[in-house]
Amino acid sequence: MKKFALVVWFSAVCVFTSVKAQSTSTEVVDVAPQSVEINSVKDPDWKSYSVMLKGLDAFEKYHTLAPDAVAKFVLKPRKAELNLEGLRLRLASDEYTRAIPILADGSFVLPRDEMALQQNAELMLNRGKNLYRWWPRVETPGLNTNHRRLGDLRLECEMFWAIHYDDLPFFARNAVRLLGGPCRTKKITFSFPAQLRDLEFAELVDGEKRIILPVDSEKSTYTLSLLNPDFSDNAMIELRYARKNAELKRNDHGLDVQLKW
Repeated sequence: MKKFALVVWFSAVCVFTSVKAQSTSTEVVDVAPQSVEINSVKDPDWKSYSVMLKGLDAFEKYHTLAPDAVAKFVLKPRKAELNLEGLRLRLASDEYTRAIPILADGSFVLPRDEMALQQNAELMLNRGKNLYRWWPRVETPGLNTNHRRLGDLRLECEMFWAIHYDDLPFFARNAVRLLGGPCRTKKITFSFPAQLRDLEFAELVDGEKRIILPVDSEKSTYTLSLLNPDFSDNAMIELRYARKNAELKRNDHGLDVQLKW
């Protein structure tokens, strides 16, 4: 029963899609006053500010996993026909509001705002629910779409776990804690989506050490356990696609999680 509950929970909340717009521009999307547009959306998507801050706390606690990275979050379209055009985000309560700039790639920096915290503010998106994934983004500067750093993935996992810990039923939460958390056990493996479609090969590399990773070409994912003491945080996942990057489309698949009980 515990195994079933854990798998269901991970399937529901681990909806990671490493989507990155092919443009590398850091131009900020226009953040003109958003309240009218967001309020006009029926059943808009939102996240609790205090809960999202737990992810920021985890980033600071485990920052040594990716010391050169900056804490960010990213909004990732769930379907190919969705895009980031016109996307608006604000931090708001009944008596307080501030716009949160969204970059051209869908990422944003979550500010620490004491007033928003005191007023139980929420992050409000001007889109309906279940259209975009909210995910922590940890990327060491200088990497391209063909590489992911292992320490970056480990830190993203810690941020995600901190945010969604309370979503687990009590007994399942304790079971995961006994395992050391999902990011620090070999009993859990993650199938990470590549940023682009048509992934054909993935290899974990750390100096002379190499491991070929299982790849699902249909979902464009690669699978590994984040707990592997033989590979340092600086280890790289090298990705190879079936075609040139310029010919590839964004991968809209989410994260798959496997639990070996």
